[in-house]
Amino acid sequence: MFLLVYILRVVFLFSALILNSFFNDGVKADYISKAQKNIDILKYHLKLDLNIEQKNINGEVRITAHKLFSEQNLLELNFYGNMKVKKVDSDSNELKFHHIKNILSIDISDIPKDTIELSIFYTGTPKRSGFDGFVFGEINNIPLIYNLSEPTYAPSWFPCDDDPEDKALLEFEITNDSSFVSVSNGRLIGVSNIGSKRTYHWNSNYPISTYLIAVYSSRYTLIKDSYQTISGKILPLEFYVLPNHVEAAKKDFAEHKDMLEAFENLFGEYAFVEDKYGVAEFLWNFGAMENQTITGIGYNFISGKNFARDILAHELAHHWWGNAVGPKTWKDIWLNEGFASYSEALYLEYKFGKSSLQSTMNSKFSENFRGSLYNPTNLFSETVYDKGAWVLHMLRNEIGDSNFFGVLKNYFEKFKYGNASTEDFKEVCESVSSTELDKFFDDWIYNDKGIIKCEYNFLNRKEKNLFTLKQIGDLFDDFHFNLDVEIVYADGSKEMKTFRIEKNFSSFELNPSKKIKEVIPDPDGKLLALFFKEGEQQ
Repeated sequence: MFLLVYILRVVFLFSALILNSFFNDGVKADYISKAQKNIDILKYHLKLDLNIEQKNINGEVRITAHKLFSEQNLLELNFYGNMKVKKVDSDSNELKFHHIKNILSIDISDIPKDTIELSIFYTGTPKRSGFDGFVFGEINNIPLIYNLSEPTYAPSWFPCDDDPEDKALLEFEITNDSSFVSVSNGRLIGVSNIGSKRTYHWNSNYPISTYLIAVYSSRYTLIKDSYQTISGKILPLEFYVLPNHVEAAKKDFAEHKDMLEAFENLFGEYAFVEDKYGVAEFLWNFGAMENQTITGIGYNFISGKNFARDILAHELAHHWWGNAVGPKTWKDIWLNEGFASYSEALYLEYKFGKSSLQSTMNSKFSENFRGSLYNPTNLFSETVYDKGAWVLHMLRNEIGDSNFFGVLKNYFEKFKYGNASTEDFKEVCESVSSTELDKFFDDWIYNDKGIIKCEYNFLNRKEKNLFTLKQIGDLFDDFHFNLDVEIVYADGSKEMKTFRIEKNFSSFELNPSKKIKEVIPDPDGKLLALFFKEGEQQ
């Protein structure tokens, strides 16, 4: 998700307290019950009939699930209590159920099989939740229905095991007025008309987390294109936009092919080639949402002037980081957002060179990141996005480019279509780089130790020249890192040296035959750090 965290830098709309309560509502340690953990959902077959006038949905979800324990007699699903469950059945036999608060409990004791199938019939007006939930909206007198379910708001509109780790296949039939185009994940496999209604039938060939399941329904115009992947497969590109945005969208979305090329070369082949990659316009004002194979982008970001490049790169990158490789729990969300944020910079580096990488990372720099990356207090904070990107940038400096990009490709291939934890990522890093990274992960990911702050000096002496460095961090002064130093000599020549810093105070001998004019620590901006010349700290 490309988020209003970027807008917050300028306008400071909310306090941290408000952000925390608004964005993290519902993400509790016991959100997933024991009964849910004993069931593996294999497939959702969703059917939604949308009623625009009443802002109501009539729904049916057919669930195929596997009991992890044969004696499991209860299926528990997350489903908001304001929605009405009309009936639950299996093989035409009605099942007993209880719908209390936000949990739907279904008695499956009469189903002897380990693999079960049941259908839930329900109705109601979805409660607006989190960023949006499920919305019956309108723009310029054009109705637009959409959802934004991250992190835990899919149950506001359909019964599900709302655990990001429980991925399942998806089939989705969306019915609306025949003047509407209804869009979802996967590939369109059929369109049918009954009276004044039209049903769009979508099928996903790959497992999906519930928070990434999408509904977009409006009077869209479809812009079609295609991209040839690195293995020669043809990937459909589908862009669903409002009629007045067609020409602007063609310009803004044209760069997707360059982005796909970059990410495939950096990370591996696009993981959903048998489905599509698509973008649909929706009414969220604060950015975009990476719903699997069909990103939603706020209508106000389509300009025809390429203002949305970073957003589009970010959401496409999620199809490697977050969608193909999902988070094991929401504690690991930096593996989604930090990775997608750094991918913005990697794309610009791939296309324009190192200077674009450096300027992008400079724009993400802050000395005021708060909280740890792992298990953050606020799932969608600047810390998760921008510090996450910086930690990956520093990891690259720690293990070197060859190892770093080897890590990304190995990590993607190993966990593709599944889920990974921060420890899983660490193990891949250590395996590929043959480097022990306990301290790096402890300092930068599992704890909040601030940023690197150092005081430095250089001394010209007859017998030897010295470069000194002292860590002076407010919270911590024992970071270990590789430090590039550019040395400018009095004769105009320059030299680059790399020093390993593993102490609070370090001293290094420099070329004794030349007088030093200046030293520049970290000239290429590889570290989340501030350097002050001795005696000049502000």
